[in-house]
Amino acid sequence: MRDIINFLLGMGFIFLLGISFSLFDYMSKMKYIKESILNNYGKEIDLEDVKYKMVSVSSYFENKKIKKCVDDITWNDLSMDDIYKKINNTQSSAGRDVLYTILRCPLYDKEDLLKRDKVIDYFRNNEEKRREIQYTLGKLGESKELYTTNCLFNEMDDSKSKLLRYKILSYIPLISILLSFLNGYFLILLVASIGVNIWISYNDKQYNYNIDGFTYIISVVRAANKIKELNIGDINDNLEDISDSLEKVKKIRNKSMGESSPMINSDVNVFSEYINMISLKELRDYEKVKNTVIKNSKEFKEIYDYVGTIDALIGVASFRDSLDYYSKPNLIKSNCKEENKIEFVDIYHPLIKNPIANSGMFNNSVLLTGSNASGKSTFIKTVAINAILSQTIFTSCAREYNSSFFNIYTSMALKDDIFSSESYYIVEIKSLKRIIDSVNDDVPCLCFVDEILRGTNTVERIASSTEVLSHLEKIILFVLLQLMI
Repeated sequence: MRDIINFLLGMGFIFLLGISFSLFDYMSKMKYIKESILNNYGKEIDLEDVKYKMVSVSSYFENKKIKKCVDDITWNDLSMDDIYKKINNTQSSAGRDVLYTILRCPLYDKEDLLKRDKVIDYFRNNEEKRREIQYTLGKLGESKELYTTNCLFNEMDDSKSKLLRYKILSYIPLISILLSFLNGYFLILLVASIGVNIWISYNDKQYNYNIDGFTYIISVVRAANKIKELNIGDINDNLEDISDSLEKVKKIRNKSMGESSPMINSDVNVFSEYINMISLKELRDYEKVKNTVIKNSKEFKEIYDYVGTIDALIGVASFRDSLDYYSKPNLIKSNCKEENKIEFVDIYHPLIKNPIANSGMFNNSVLLTGSNASGKSTFIKTVAINAILSQTIFTSCAREYNSSFFNIYTSMALKDDIFSSESYYIVEIKSLKRIIDSVNDDVPCLCFVDEILRGTNTVERIASSTEVLSHLEKIILFVLLQLMI
């Protein structure tokens, strides 16, 4: 009897020790999140400290298949990945993904931009609430690689057939135990069923690569509920209402898959882990959640966008506070060609340290010339970047910025393509043609072309560039073209 008591006391001590270690680890993580929020907000982001992969960040945008956006050539010409990294002071994968999508999708309605701006200003002016929301988002954290995106846009569903199989297999060990009281031979079936279920649990979990994604979606729903409970007027009035979506998926909040509570040490939880494997609990929960997410994908995408937008706009608020100066753009819809304009005072490039600011006023297309290293390319990239930032996050790196709404295109960092056997000339012509093909009557196009017809002799380049500019100006309405002489 004493030995049993000592054994139980020993197990209790190990259990309490495990809980203590887990509690300490949990508190350390929460402390780190709070310190990170406090120390990083409003600070300039060093690009060398950024470790995440852009292919993971862009996957959410790519899966949405948005047609009207900043195209890949323009995005790469302007090094917008680095601009994104400079702005991205988000706490979660949802915020990271949505911020990228925001920057890729300019808006053409000032009211929509003003709604974003009101939320950004709220976070800048209400530090306590901002930190509370950031803490919720910090605990949400980041999911691994592309798993969440795969889950949100997964259209294949074989959950019902797998779930039925897992349920049948999970009942066999229990039935074998009951039948063994009638006949001892059923113990063989018990042992065999336990072995089979453990093997299935281990094997199938390896192929459920997106289990982390579904787990993260559950966490996003919980985070959305916590933010909604704060009942912040500026958020409720300016972002899409997701109350119906939360109501429709409310049952999923209490689900968990493959994760032990952070308060319990994994060594102490071995017994529970084996029980879960024998009963196939994690696989059954996985299929249930997978089925729910696919069935209600529209609602989950709305919730993901909601949480991500809040996190992204906090990142924009931080970006604004990190700048030496910025302004909110004054954007207008042009009703005719004569109304097209772009004006700015002390505009600068957000990636350049100690930049030289420039001012300008343009209401016609421009052919920009100058010597080597005179800053022509930097200038037109500065204008193009600020045009995108103005129509996405309602922020311009200038003391004053006035402009029409534009579709923004560039043709700059081109090179020949050996693999497709295309010369530089062909690549450049195709790049210009894509701009011409994109022209529509609703929104004028702001086009930036750098070192057009490079490699052609100077006299012919100037003549050809003048003709190209003249043609583009007729159909595209606004061109800023740079020519080295």
